[in-house]
Amino acid sequence: MYINSNTKQNKLLTIYEFFNTLVRMNMDAEYIQTQCVIADGADRFGIAALAFDQHEELLWMGNEGGHVTSYYGGMMSKYTSFQVHATQDIRQITTIDEGILALTANTLRCQIRRGIPLFTYTSTHMSDMQCMLQLSSDRLLMAGHQEKLIDFNLTHCKESSLVHVGETGCVMLRAHSRLVCAGDPVGRIDLRDPNTLSVEHTLDTHSGSLSDFDVQGNLLVTCGFSNRQGNLSVDRFLMVYDLRMMRAVTPIQVVVDPLFLRFLPSVSSRLAVVSTLGQIQLVDTVALSEPRLCLYQIDNVGVMCTAFDVSTTSQAMAFGDASGSIHMFNSTAEPIFNSFSRMTEHADPVDSFSSFGIDDMDTPYSAVPLPVINADMPLASDWPAHFVQNIYRRTPNIDSEILRTMKIQGPIGYAPNPKSARRNQVPYPLDSYGSKIPVKLFGCEGRMSKSNSDEAGFVAIPKRYRRVDVKYSKLGSEDFPFDQYNKTGLPGLESTLPNAYCNAMLQVLYYTEPLRAALLSHLCPKEFCLSCELGFLFHMMSTSRGAPCQPGNFLRAFRTVPEASALSLILSDLHPEVKMKTDLGSLIQSWNRFILHQMHCEILETKKRKLEEKSAKKETKPFVYKETDFPSILGSDCARLRKNVPQETTTEEIPKEDVEKQHEETDISILFGMKQLQMNSCLKCSQEVHKESILLACNLVYPPGNDINEEWTFCDLLSTSLCPQQTTPAWCDSCDKFSPTSQARILHSLPKILVINTGLHNPLYKRFWQTQMDNIVAKAVNTTTIIDNGRSPTPTLPVGASTKQCRYGSNCARPGCRFRHGSTPVTTPQVSPNNLYYSNTWLPHDIVMSLDENKKLNVAQTVTKNDKESEQTDEVMQKQKYSLSAVVCHVNDQQTNERRNIVALIKIPANEEKESSESAWYIFNDISISPVSAQEAVWFSLDWKVPCVLYYSSDEVIASKSEVIQPITQDVFGEDKCLARSGGTSGITFTPLAASELPKPGELVAMDAEFVTLNQEEAELRSDGKMSTIKPSHMSVARITCIRGQGPLEGTPFIDDYISTQEQVVDYLTKFSGIKPGDLDANFSSKHLTTLKSTYQKLRFLQDSGVVFVGHGLKNDFRVINLVVPPEQVVDTVLLFHLPHHRMVSLRFLAWHFLDMKIQSETHDSAEDARAALQLYKRYKELEHDGKVTAALKELYETGKVLNWRVTDD
Repeated sequence: MYINSNTKQNKLLTIYEFFNTLVRMNMDAEYIQTQCVIADGADRFGIAALAFDQHEELLWMGNEGGHVTSYYGGMMSKYTSFQVHATQDIRQITTIDEGILALTANTLRCQIRRGIPLFTYTSTHMSDMQCMLQLSSDRLLMAGHQEKLIDFNLTHCKESSLVHVGETGCVMLRAHSRLVCAGDPVGRIDLRDPNTLSVEHTLDTHSGSLSDFDVQGNLLVTCGFSNRQGNLSVDRFLMVYDLRMMRAVTPIQVVVDPLFLRFLPSVSSRLAVVSTLGQIQLVDTVALSEPRLCLYQIDNVGVMCTAFDVSTTSQAMAFGDASGSIHMFNSTAEPIFNSFSRMTEHADPVDSFSSFGIDDMDTPYSAVPLPVINADMPLASDWPAHFVQNIYRRTPNIDSEILRTMKIQGPIGYAPNPKSARRNQVPYPLDSYGSKIPVKLFGCEGRMSKSNSDEAGFVAIPKRYRRVDVKYSKLGSEDFPFDQYNKTGLPGLESTLPNAYCNAMLQVLYYTEPLRAALLSHLCPKEFCLSCELGFLFHMMSTSRGAPCQPGNFLRAFRTVPEASALSLILSDLHPEVKMKTDLGSLIQSWNRFILHQMHCEILETKKRKLEEKSAKKETKPFVYKETDFPSILGSDCARLRKNVPQETTTEEIPKEDVEKQHEETDISILFGMKQLQMNSCLKCSQEVHKESILLACNLVYPPGNDINEEWTFCDLLSTSLCPQQTTPAWCDSCDKFSPTSQARILHSLPKILVINTGLHNPLYKRFWQTQMDNIVAKAVNTTTIIDNGRSPTPTLPVGASTKQCRYGSNCARPGCRFRHGSTPVTTPQVSPNNLYYSNTWLPHDIVMSLDENKKLNVAQTVTKNDKESEQTDEVMQKQKYSLSAVVCHVNDQQTNERRNIVALIKIPANEEKESSESAWYIFNDISISPVSAQEAVWFSLDWKVPCVLYYSSDEVIASKSEVIQPITQDVFGEDKCLARSGGTSGITFTPLAASELPKPGELVAMDAEFVTLNQEEAELRSDGKMSTIKPSHMSVARITCIRGQGPLEGTPFIDDYISTQEQVVDYLTKFSGIKPGDLDANFSSKHLTTLKSTYQKLRFLQDSGVVFVGHGLKNDFRVINLVVPPEQVVDTVLLFHLPHHRMVSLRFLAWHFLDMKIQSETHDSAEDARAALQLYKRYKELEHDGKVTAALKELYETGKVLNWRVTDD
């Protein structure tokens, strides 16, 4: 090529000289080379891969020798350096939140940024890997010169699937919002679906080979080689494709031989093109009125450029060459790599100490730490050798009385105890004054004794049983990884609210299918009805799709029940010392009895009210004369007529007692009730008193203390507990005094669900249970009972004893130690006690209960031959087969009372929402849910896992499928009552829905809610100076507003309710909620004050109707309200107007920027916020229709950065 010169004649220039001339002519350069760093191993290996970190201010380099180095900031100071592979080069580096992923030819290495490896993955499917692409936090694609593309799961560290890509393979992967772009070496690019990875479209770019391509927005730009006369030559044209039309548009000509190209992320219309000689050209993808030519040259004369990357801010470009050098080009003096990078953790600086003179008498010598010295070097402060010798404590002298009376028998001496001290007691040493020598509190002896006691009481509790501590950040629970604790798809329950100890029992009630259907169909006007709240909670759990639910509304109603407070079930009302001493096992059994009785009473009350309303509406029957009704007129003919007249079966002819019994039945008594006859007989006057009752839960009655070591079966104990007999003093009306009375209970009917309280909070009963378990194990091995101080070994897993040698050897004194002692060979065949206690259990999975015609109860574990013969002789009136369906256990962590826990092991029916088609056992530990074996449900280690409540379900209940009647109808909008004594008419700010305005599926409803604080959050200051939230603040909804989203009254509220609360409000948050003291008090409020239950029913009706809720930050609102709305029914403006990896934008700034509205100036108003969210959604739909969403969002964030996200008056 030739150029003209004024001072010299035309001469032929090389390409390199020509390019340098063009660079010198480019006076206003945008980028300047600021750094040139020689990487580690540059004397042997060149640069193979470069990547800017997406999360921190780091640049990552991988060379051809398998070494990775990172550099911090624009000054490129070395941060970390480590070896990934011994021989293979680094093909690509990708940064993730936890660290980096480095790909070599046949391995994938994951390491944290400080250099510690997390995992190394190799596979037979990885032969010659070239590229990878992260699609989500747990999904990675890998490909190379092979026929398979690997879909890799980062969470489980395994291959999810393999996709066939052809013989040419895939060497480049790029991400797009809708597609995955995969390029092969021969110039073809396949556009694949991100979910199925199937090919949607194919682009044939270059006839020779594809060297690089990039995607941004709707443009895909490629560079490569073309076939010209049988040879490959560099194509000076960049091929451009429009992904909306899936066809090529006008190519772009460049002046360099392109090898790499990248879009500048912050400027969507520009890209950087790099040649093998280090020549750089910035190209515009759109036609400019004044074309500009931006050229640069890397200082790498004669060396090939091998790697290239651009930071997300476009302020820095990094280039690597074959000589091992890294070149940095910056557009600013202090470039930043990411707009919102997090802090990089650096090593602690080495403290330097200033020197001082030897004659300085003010500075203490202790200000200078001792250097690291050899162990052989003596110190001036060392003790003499005779002072530091290891000697043993002298043996105390034997009492002279023992020596005097001792008789020698062989090598052993025998003497009577002189009674000078108690057995195994050593007297304290006395000083010269005769007083006791104090024991050092921090001496080694105190530490050793404490250590030994800790080891002796150590209990290994499996992780799935331990209490889950939820760590909160400034975002609350949004960034907590709940999915790591529950991968079953079953709903969990949060435990941060007061009295959440009942979560395990709530799960048991939820998975009792007939009870769940009855509660879902129940609804009454009572404000604090636990049955209604359970129905609401169960509906939320059934629609949560595995997400954890918060039982806040149920616990709120639970705290208002006087009976619960009288039974000391409200832990938050107890004194802290009393709360620490409360036995959770006893508490959960009391809660079980209380909830069954409470549900029975509430449903019965609703049933009676409906019968009264029905009888009040029934019209009076007309009078019809019947001769049989007037016997006084007919005289003796009445009897004759009564015989001839056919009898009509009417409700009046049913005995009154039977009618009353029928009216007293509820779904609870039908499921759990056992009809029993209590017989009290005075042993002196033989007077008998009979009384019928219904038993909802059975308490196990254990034998007296003298018979506790006898052998019992669980069926025998259950039979005795259901039909107990005892003699006790009781009041006799005939004797008119307390007399010995024989008390007995006779069972008249069997329940469909048998509920048992074990009562093992009593140590005597726990000892009885342990004895029976030991007897079962002793029978299994046909040897003596395996008992260690009345306590069975505690297995952490259902496996044999460990083969690991105990660190204390044969001197170990820890009860239940699981390790091997002494020189016992590992291969000696032994029967492990752990396996025996796990596989041989006292509690049966299945039992059979029957009642004969004499009301004699028979309980058996299995139907034996003798049982069948007895069934033939004795007529069986009732018979039920029961299967264990739930076990609630108290996990007693002996290290601290705060770690105590209640868990439930539940047998999930096959028709529940899970992949398996068979019933399976799961352990429910608040938010942690994991599958367990059926044998683990009946295995107990009574030192930490104590059974409290047992649920046995009959075959009828297991096979039943109850129908749910939707209790919430459109009448909830017509039953609106104001609780304020003023009537609330002056505070009505909404127009109720008309009959023609009832919501339809897909209609818009704008919503916003305001909250108050009931309990402040508890936080602590960590050692690094940051605040850590121990317990989040307890919020309560105070105002809910819903606004019409369409129609002539669009923007007009139809719900604007202030929620009454009977609990003490700690902070009204007036600045953020607009709620003032007195607004929620019925005596002083001028607002439209209602109950939470009334407003909750309206929201439930809207959700069930299929409306679409529009609002700002609705996720937290629905969580506190205890409502689970499907994602397809929620439009959240905080997510609509948001760019990935950027901050969330407030509603106030969005309304000011897009709507030119100023809201929340002094305080918040839920009606104003809901209306603004609705208008923002309409504005978004307009931008989406015009295709301007991306541009509008970029303008939003640019404006926000300039104004520091503050609304200005201008």
